[in-house]
Amino acid sequence: MDVLELTRELVAIDSQNPGPQESEIVRHLASWAKDRGFDARVLEPVTGRPNLVITVDRGGPGHLGLSGHLDTKPIGDALSEWHTPPLELTVVGDDAFGLGSTDMKGGVAAMMLALEDFAAGRGGAASGGPASGRVSLVLTADEEQGSDAGAKALAAEGLLPDLDDIVIGEPSGITDPWEAVYLVSRGICCFHIDVLAHQGHSGLSHTLGRNATLHAADLLHAFETFTPTVDTPGEVECAPTVNPGMFITGGVSFGTWPGHCRVSMEVRLVPGMRQETLHREIDALVRATLPAEVDYRISYLDSGQGWMPAVELSPTTAVARAARSAAESVLGRPVPFAAFPGGTDATYFMGRGGIPTIASLGPGWISVAHGANEKVGVSQLHEAHRLYGTLIDTYFDLRRQERA
Repeated sequence: MDVLELTRELVAIDSQNPGPQESEIVRHLASWAKDRGFDARVLEPVTGRPNLVITVDRGGPGHLGLSGHLDTKPIGDALSEWHTPPLELTVVGDDAFGLGSTDMKGGVAAMMLALEDFAAGRGGAASGGPASGRVSLVLTADEEQGSDAGAKALAAEGLLPDLDDIVIGEPSGITDPWEAVYLVSRGICCFHIDVLAHQGHSGLSHTLGRNATLHAADLLHAFETFTPTVDTPGEVECAPTVNPGMFITGGVSFGTWPGHCRVSMEVRLVPGMRQETLHREIDALVRATLPAEVDYRISYLDSGQGWMPAVELSPTTAVARAARSAAESVLGRPVPFAAFPGGTDATYFMGRGGIPTIASLGPGWISVAHGANEKVGVSQLHEAHRLYGTLIDTYFDLRRQERA
């Protein structure tokens, strides 16, 4: 089976989150692994939300992880906008349309075939002969909703395998395919601001002052120009992003002047930001924007999205050098290091698990993820298959050279 057909097989398995989630796709992939004699372990720190680790051991030192998440964002309200059935991979020219095709079942399919090649000794390392060592696919649950049942739980409970390094196959294109090897995984901080004013009869609004919704609008405007502090900037240049107005709720009925309004916001974090600094700056901006007589509450999500810190991998690590070398070899052009615009499981693999992790190197475009008509390039899938195989060989070559 080639990488396109394997991607088609994975897209057809519904793993929306929220939705059916990961159980069926994990069963399918565990069966795939066992049919080939690979070691497959289901890890389920949260009941009903399985993760899967598939390992091939060819002897010798070194253990490289290739990782992808198995859940997808939900189709949601965008079903009518799809031009093709979301759970049927549909090829039009060089584009393959389907839910999760780019984020990130195409990348997972390419990793699976690269693992098969490694097990069979195909490819051959630059130093001659097939690569030796161990390679594991780390296939996680729940990444699309904060990783609480996936990488976060695996790291917190010590369930991650003894990996030396990890490469995550998140789509590494934004406008163009394969734009960078992403060494920074941005974090996220999601929070609510409840504005508490005075409810009353709307016929007397001129005596009640501005309502809670109007004060909340002032906050949204104020946060548009908010620039949070980065306490200790990292090696790769990047900046936080402030996204006000993700949700707005409030009001009681016509005829009633609103006394309460909630606005929900997010900050996309970068390495070197501290939670206490950000909270202090958020609180100061809210207090400076609202009149003294208007009260407010700031609350953070209880899940991993309340504070998921950013992490950064040094460009000098063996896995970073191997990834960039493999990408240049397969794509025929230099590929820079950069910061991924979103968050990935690298936060927990590296931040909690202590495993050096590349945040994103995979086929597809993040710009087409999470919406209607998600797609991945057919040529990119074949490039990904070759790239991951070359990366495995290059990585173990570098490890041997470092030990020599």
